[in-house]
Amino acid sequence: MSKSKKIGLSPGTLIYTGEPSTGAGSSLRSVCYDEERLEEMHVLGTRTKDPRYKQWTELYGVQDAQMVQAIGTEYNIHPLALEDVMDITNRVKIDYYDEGVFCILQFMKYTSQDKNLRTEQISIYFSDSFLVSFQQDPDDTFAVLRKRMQQAHSRIRARNVDYLFYAMIDYVVDCYFIIADALDEEVRSIEERVHQSLDEELVTDIYSIRTRLIRFRNFIFPLREEIARIRKVDNQFIHPETLIYFRDLEDHIIQLMEMSDSQRELLNGLKDLIYSQSSLKLNKDIKWLTVLSTISIPIVLLTGIYGMNFRHMPELEWQYGYFIWWAVTITIIFSLFVYFRRKRLF
Repeated sequence: MSKSKKIGLSPGTLIYTGEPSTGAGSSLRSVCYDEERLEEMHVLGTRTKDPRYKQWTELYGVQDAQMVQAIGTEYNIHPLALEDVMDITNRVKIDYYDEGVFCILQFMKYTSQDKNLRTEQISIYFSDSFLVSFQQDPDDTFAVLRKRMQQAHSRIRARNVDYLFYAMIDYVVDCYFIIADALDEEVRSIEERVHQSLDEELVTDIYSIRTRLIRFRNFIFPLREEIARIRKVDNQFIHPETLIYFRDLEDHIIQLMEMSDSQRELLNGLKDLIYSQSSLKLNKDIKWLTVLSTISIPIVLLTGIYGMNFRHMPELEWQYGYFIWWAVTITIIFSLFVYFRRKRLF
Protein backbone atom coordinates (compact mmCIF):
# COMPACT_ATOMS: atom_id res chain seq x y z
CA MET A 1 0.00 0.00 0.00
CA SER A 2 1.51 3.30 -1.05
CA LYS A 3 0.50 6.85 -1.87
CA SER A 4 3.19 6.96 -4.57
CA LYS A 5 0.53 6.03 -7.12
CA LYS A 6 -1.08 9.45 -6.59
CA ILE A 7 2.01 11.64 -6.88
CA GLY A 8 1.43 14.50 -9.32
CA LEU A 9 -2.30 13.82 -9.77
CA SER A 10 -4.95 16.46 -9.10
CA PRO A 11 -7.10 16.28 -5.93
CA GLY A 12 -10.14 14.07 -6.37
CA THR A 13 -8.47 11.63 -8.76
CA LEU A 14 -9.71 8.12 -8.06
CA ILE A 15 -6.72 5.81 -7.65
CA TYR A 16 -6.87 2.61 -5.63
CA THR A 17 -3.80 2.53 -3.37
CA GLY A 18 -4.12 -1.08 -2.19
CA GLU A 19 -2.89 -4.33 -3.64
CA PRO A 20 -4.71 -5.63 -6.73
CA SER A 21 -7.56 -7.95 -5.76
CA THR A 22 -7.40 -11.56 -6.95
CA GLY A 23 -10.87 -12.49 -5.72
CA ALA A 24 -14.35 -11.39 -6.70
CA GLY A 25 -14.85 -7.92 -8.06
CA SER A 26 -17.00 -5.12 -6.69
CA SER A 27 -20.65 -5.73 -5.90
CA LEU A 28 -23.60 -3.65 -4.72
CA ARG A 29 -26.44 -4.09 -2.26
CA SER A 30 -29.10 -1.47 -1.64
CA VAL A 31 -32.17 -1.41 0.61
CA CYS A 32 -34.96 1.07 1.25
CA TYR A 33 -36.59 1.17 4.64
CA ASP A 34 -38.92 3.01 6.94
CA GLU A 35 -40.37 2.16 10.32
CA GLU A 36 -42.75 -0.44 8.85
CA ARG A 37 -40.79 -2.25 6.14
CA LEU A 38 -37.43 -3.08 4.60
CA GLU A 39 -37.16 -3.70 0.86
CA GLU A 40 -34.33 -4.57 -1.51
CA MET A 41 -33.77 -2.07 -4.32
CA HIS A 42 -34.39 -3.47 -7.82
CA VAL A 43 -32.05 -0.97 -9.50
CA LEU A 44 -28.84 -1.23 -7.50
CA GLY A 45 -26.89 1.94 -6.89
CA THR A 46 -29.84 4.18 -7.79
CA ARG A 47 -31.03 6.70 -5.25
CA THR A 48 -34.70 6.32 -4.35
CA LYS A 49 -37.00 9.20 -5.20
CA ASP A 50 -39.65 8.28 -2.63
CA PRO A 51 -39.36 10.76 0.29
CA ARG A 52 -40.98 8.26 2.66
CA TYR A 53 -38.02 5.91 2.49
CA LYS A 54 -34.49 6.03 3.77
CA GLN A 55 -31.84 4.14 1.82
CA TRP A 56 -28.71 2.18 2.66
CA THR A 57 -26.40 1.31 -0.21
CA GLU A 58 -23.34 -0.91 0.27
CA LEU A 59 -20.41 -1.32 -2.10
CA TYR A 60 -18.23 -4.38 -1.50
CA GLY A 61 -14.75 -3.85 -2.95
CA VAL A 62 -13.53 -0.38 -3.91
CA GLN A 63 -11.05 -1.32 -6.65
CA ASP A 64 -13.46 -0.32 -9.45
CA ALA A 65 -12.99 3.42 -9.93
CA GLN A 66 -15.85 3.67 -12.43
CA MET A 67 -18.35 2.15 -10.00
CA VAL A 68 -17.16 4.38 -7.17
CA GLN A 69 -17.46 7.41 -9.43
CA ALA A 70 -20.95 6.36 -10.54
CA ILE A 71 -22.13 6.05 -6.93
CA GLY A 72 -20.55 9.40 -6.10
CA THR A 73 -22.39 11.04 -8.96
CA GLU A 74 -25.73 9.44 -8.05
CA TYR A 75 -25.53 10.50 -4.40
CA ASN A 76 -23.70 13.81 -4.94
CA ILE A 77 -20.67 12.76 -2.87
CA HIS A 78 -17.78 15.23 -2.78
CA PRO A 79 -14.81 14.25 -5.03
CA LEU A 80 -12.37 14.49 -2.11
CA ALA A 81 -14.48 11.99 -0.18
CA LEU A 82 -14.48 9.62 -3.16
CA GLU A 83 -10.70 9.97 -3.38
CA ASP A 84 -10.41 8.94 0.28
CA VAL A 85 -12.69 5.95 -0.38
CA MET A 86 -10.11 4.44 -2.74
CA ASP A 87 -7.10 5.53 -0.68
CA ILE A 88 -6.89 2.80 1.96
CA THR A 89 -3.91 4.45 3.71
CA ASN A 90 -6.10 7.05 5.42
CA ARG A 91 -6.37 7.45 9.18
CA VAL A 92 -9.68 7.24 11.01
CA LYS A 93 -11.56 10.52 10.54
CA ILE A 94 -14.94 12.21 10.15
CA ASP A 95 -15.32 15.06 7.65
CA TYR A 96 -18.29 17.38 7.37
CA TYR A 97 -19.50 18.56 3.96
CA ASP A 98 -22.41 20.78 3.02
CA GLU A 99 -24.26 17.82 1.49
CA GLY A 100 -23.42 15.16 4.07
CA VAL A 101 -21.01 13.60 6.56
CA PHE A 102 -18.10 11.38 5.54
CA CYS A 103 -16.35 8.90 7.84
CA ILE A 104 -13.44 6.50 7.51
CA LEU A 105 -13.23 3.53 9.88
CA GLN A 106 -10.74 0.71 10.26
CA PHE A 107 -12.43 -2.63 10.81
CA MET A 108 -10.01 -5.08 12.42
CA LYS A 109 -9.91 -8.86 12.29
CA TYR A 110 -7.63 -10.88 14.55
CA THR A 111 -6.75 -14.54 14.34
CA SER A 112 -5.14 -16.07 17.42
CA GLN A 113 -3.66 -18.96 15.40
CA ASP A 114 -1.27 -16.91 13.27
CA LYS A 115 -1.48 -13.81 15.54
CA ASN A 116 -2.26 -11.59 12.59
CA LEU A 117 -4.09 -8.28 12.95
CA ARG A 118 -5.72 -7.47 9.61
CA THR A 119 -7.46 -4.20 8.86
CA GLU A 120 -10.16 -3.27 6.39
CA GLN A 121 -10.99 0.32 5.56
CA ILE A 122 -14.70 1.14 5.65
CA SER A 123 -15.91 4.50 4.33
CA ILE A 124 -19.36 5.87 5.15
CA TYR A 125 -21.17 8.82 3.62
CA PHE A 126 -24.64 9.83 4.77
CA SER A 127 -27.16 12.60 4.52
CA ASP A 128 -30.73 13.03 5.77
CA SER A 129 -32.28 10.34 3.60
CA PHE A 130 -29.51 7.93 2.61
CA LEU A 131 -26.29 6.26 3.72
CA VAL A 132 -23.62 4.78 1.45
CA SER A 133 -20.94 2.45 2.81
CA PHE A 134 -17.79 1.42 0.93
CA GLN A 135 -15.96 -1.69 2.12
CA GLN A 136 -12.42 -2.44 1.04
CA ASP A 137 -12.98 -6.20 1.02
CA PRO A 138 -15.87 -7.97 -0.73
CA ASP A 139 -17.13 -9.55 2.51
CA ASP A 140 -20.42 -8.68 4.20
CA THR A 141 -19.19 -6.94 7.33
CA PHE A 142 -22.52 -5.46 8.46
CA ALA A 143 -24.72 -8.51 7.98
CA VAL A 144 -25.56 -8.35 11.70
CA LEU A 145 -27.02 -4.85 11.30
CA ARG A 146 -29.18 -5.88 8.36
CA LYS A 147 -30.48 -8.79 10.41
CA ARG A 148 -31.41 -6.36 13.18
CA MET A 149 -33.17 -4.13 10.67
CA GLN A 150 -35.32 -7.04 9.50
CA GLN A 151 -36.78 -7.50 12.96
CA ALA A 152 -40.09 -5.96 13.89
CA HIS A 153 -39.92 -2.62 15.67
CA SER A 154 -36.29 -2.17 14.62
CA ARG A 155 -34.81 0.91 16.24
CA ILE A 156 -32.56 1.48 13.22
CA ARG A 157 -35.56 1.67 10.90
CA ALA A 158 -37.55 3.85 13.29
CA ARG A 159 -34.85 6.49 13.66
CA ASN A 160 -33.01 8.82 11.31
CA VAL A 161 -30.09 7.83 9.10
CA ASP A 162 -27.59 9.19 11.62
CA TYR A 163 -28.66 6.38 13.98
CA LEU A 164 -27.68 3.82 11.34
CA PHE A 165 -24.34 5.62 11.13
CA TYR A 166 -23.99 5.30 14.91
CA ALA A 167 -24.98 1.61 14.79
CA MET A 168 -22.26 0.86 12.24
CA ILE A 169 -19.55 2.51 14.33
CA ASP A 170 -20.90 0.83 17.46
CA TYR A 171 -20.67 -2.58 15.77
CA VAL A 172 -17.06 -1.88 14.75
CA VAL A 173 -16.21 -0.86 18.33
CA ASP A 174 -17.88 -4.02 19.68
CA CYS A 175 -15.60 -6.05 17.41
CA TYR A 176 -12.67 -4.12 18.88
CA PHE A 177 -13.57 -5.57 22.29
CA ILE A 178 -13.21 -9.09 20.87
CA ILE A 179 -9.72 -8.21 19.67
CA ALA A 180 -8.86 -6.58 23.00
CA ASP A 181 -9.92 -9.76 24.84
CA ALA A 182 -7.81 -11.93 22.51
CA LEU A 183 -4.77 -9.70 23.06
CA ASP A 184 -5.42 -9.77 26.81
CA GLU A 185 -5.34 -13.58 26.77
CA GLU A 186 -1.98 -13.48 25.03
CA VAL A 187 -0.63 -11.03 27.60
CA ARG A 188 -1.83 -13.26 30.45
CA SER A 189 -0.21 -16.25 28.77
CA ILE A 190 3.08 -14.36 28.59
CA GLU A 191 2.74 -13.47 32.27
CA GLU A 192 2.34 -17.14 33.22
CA ARG A 193 5.38 -18.11 31.15
CA VAL A 194 7.49 -15.42 32.84
CA HIS A 195 6.63 -16.73 36.31
CA GLN A 196 7.21 -20.36 35.33
CA SER A 197 10.63 -20.12 33.68
CA LEU A 198 12.78 -17.81 31.62
CA ASP A 199 12.41 -18.51 27.93
CA GLU A 200 14.66 -17.07 25.24
CA GLU A 201 11.60 -16.34 23.08
CA LEU A 202 9.78 -14.42 25.79
CA VAL A 203 11.22 -11.02 24.92
CA THR A 204 10.52 -11.59 21.22
CA ASP A 205 6.91 -12.55 21.97
CA ILE A 206 6.49 -9.53 24.23
CA TYR A 207 7.68 -7.15 21.53
CA SER A 208 5.42 -8.87 19.01
CA ILE A 209 2.32 -8.43 21.18
CA ARG A 210 3.35 -4.89 22.09
CA THR A 211 3.58 -4.01 18.39
CA ARG A 212 0.05 -5.26 17.81
CA LEU A 213 -1.19 -3.35 20.85
CA ILE A 214 0.34 -0.11 19.59
CA ARG A 215 -1.19 -0.65 16.17
CA PHE A 216 -4.54 -1.43 17.79
CA ARG A 217 -4.39 1.75 19.87
CA ASN A 218 -3.43 3.84 16.84
CA PHE A 219 -6.86 3.05 15.37
CA ILE A 220 -8.76 3.59 18.63
CA PHE A 221 -7.30 6.96 19.65
CA PRO A 222 -8.29 8.99 16.54
CA LEU A 223 -11.76 7.40 16.60
CA ARG A 224 -12.24 8.65 20.15
CA GLU A 225 -11.22 12.15 19.08
CA GLU A 226 -13.66 12.14 16.17
CA ILE A 227 -16.57 10.79 18.25
CA ALA A 228 -15.90 13.44 20.90
CA ARG A 229 -15.91 16.10 18.17
CA ILE A 230 -19.33 14.93 16.91
CA ARG A 231 -20.94 16.11 20.13
CA LYS A 232 -19.30 19.54 19.76
CA VAL A 233 -19.99 20.17 16.08
CA ASP A 234 -23.34 21.65 15.12
CA ASN A 235 -24.27 19.59 12.08
CA GLN A 236 -27.68 19.33 10.43
CA PHE A 237 -27.28 15.64 9.59
CA ILE A 238 -26.64 14.50 13.19
CA HIS A 239 -29.74 15.07 15.28
CA PRO A 240 -29.67 15.99 18.99
CA GLU A 241 -31.54 12.84 20.05
CA THR A 242 -28.71 10.71 18.59
CA LEU A 243 -25.92 12.50 20.46
CA ILE A 244 -26.56 10.55 23.67
CA TYR A 245 -25.69 7.34 21.80
CA PHE A 246 -22.42 8.83 20.61
CA ARG A 247 -21.63 9.78 24.21
CA ASP A 248 -22.12 6.14 25.22
CA LEU A 249 -19.97 5.09 22.26
CA GLU A 250 -17.22 7.43 23.43
CA ASP A 251 -17.29 5.76 26.85
CA HIS A 252 -16.79 2.37 25.20
CA ILE A 253 -13.82 3.67 23.23
CA ILE A 254 -12.27 5.13 26.39
CA GLN A 255 -12.68 1.72 28.03
CA LEU A 256 -10.86 0.14 25.09
CA MET A 257 -8.03 2.63 25.41
CA GLU A 258 -7.72 1.92 29.12
CA MET A 259 -7.59 -1.82 28.43
CA SER A 260 -4.93 -1.29 25.79
CA ASP A 261 -2.86 0.96 28.06
CA SER A 262 -3.04 -1.48 30.99
CA GLN A 263 -2.00 -4.35 28.72
CA ARG A 264 0.93 -2.37 27.40
CA GLU A 265 1.99 -1.38 30.93
CA LEU A 266 1.80 -5.02 32.00
CA LEU A 267 3.99 -6.02 29.05
CA ASN A 268 6.52 -3.33 29.96
CA GLY A 269 6.53 -4.62 33.53
CA LEU A 270 7.03 -8.20 32.34
CA LYS A 271 9.86 -7.09 30.09
CA ASP A 272 11.57 -5.32 33.01
CA LEU A 273 11.00 -8.40 35.19
CA ILE A 274 12.66 -10.63 32.59
CA TYR A 275 15.65 -8.32 32.38
CA SER A 276 15.85 -8.18 36.19
CA GLN A 277 15.68 -11.96 36.52
CA SER A 278 18.31 -12.36 33.82
CA SER A 279 20.56 -9.86 35.60
CA LEU A 280 20.08 -11.61 38.94
CA LYS A 281 20.89 -14.96 37.40
CA LEU A 282 23.99 -13.52 35.73
CA ASN A 283 25.08 -11.88 38.98
CA LYS A 284 24.60 -15.16 40.82
CA ASP A 285 26.73 -17.01 38.29
CA ILE A 286 29.41 -14.33 38.44
CA LYS A 287 29.34 -14.49 42.24
CA TRP A 288 29.91 -18.25 42.21
CA LEU A 289 32.74 -17.88 39.74
CA THR A 290 34.28 -15.17 41.90
CA VAL A 291 34.10 -17.37 45.03
CA LEU A 292 35.64 -20.34 43.23
CA SER A 293 38.38 -18.16 41.76
CA THR A 294 39.20 -16.60 45.14
CA ILE A 295 39.45 -20.02 46.78
CA SER A 296 41.56 -21.48 43.99
CA ILE A 297 44.05 -18.59 43.71
CA PRO A 298 46.02 -19.46 46.95
CA ILE A 299 46.10 -23.12 45.93
CA VAL A 300 47.42 -22.25 42.48
CA LEU A 301 49.98 -19.91 44.09
CA LEU A 302 51.30 -22.59 46.47
CA THR A 303 51.31 -25.19 43.71
CA GLY A 304 53.23 -22.85 41.43
CA ILE A 305 55.82 -22.03 44.03
CA TYR A 306 56.58 -25.62 44.99
CA GLY A 307 56.32 -26.79 41.44
CA MET A 308 59.35 -24.74 40.40
CA ASN A 309 62.52 -26.66 39.47
CA PHE A 310 64.95 -24.86 41.78
CA ARG A 311 67.59 -27.07 43.34
CA HIS A 312 67.88 -25.31 46.69
CA MET A 313 64.38 -25.14 48.24
CA PRO A 314 64.63 -26.12 51.95
CA GLU A 315 60.97 -27.06 52.25
CA LEU A 316 61.39 -29.79 49.66
CA GLU A 317 63.83 -31.60 51.94
CA TRP A 318 61.57 -31.56 55.00
CA GLN A 319 60.29 -34.93 56.08
CA TYR A 320 56.74 -33.63 56.60
CA GLY A 321 56.83 -30.91 53.93
CA TYR A 322 54.13 -32.56 51.84
CA PHE A 323 51.73 -32.86 54.78
CA ILE A 324 52.47 -29.28 55.84
CA TRP A 325 51.57 -28.11 52.31
CA TRP A 326 48.24 -29.90 52.53
CA ALA A 327 47.59 -28.57 56.00
CA VAL A 328 48.20 -24.98 54.87
CA THR A 329 46.06 -25.49 51.74
CA ILE A 330 43.14 -26.99 53.66
CA THR A 331 43.37 -24.21 56.28
CA ILE A 332 43.21 -21.53 53.58
CA ILE A 333 40.24 -23.22 51.85
CA PHE A 334 38.34 -23.63 55.13
CA SER A 335 39.05 -20.04 56.21
CA LEU A 336 37.84 -18.65 52.90
CA PHE A 337 34.78 -20.90 53.00
CA VAL A 338 33.86 -19.64 56.49
CA TYR A 339 34.47 -16.02 55.42
CA PHE A 340 32.27 -16.26 52.32
CA ARG A 341 29.61 -18.12 54.31
CA ARG A 342 29.44 -15.31 56.86
CA LYS A 343 29.16 -12.78 54.01
CA ARG A 344 26.29 -14.88 52.59
CA LEU A 345 27.91 -15.10 49.21
CA PHE A 346 26.58 -18.64 48.81
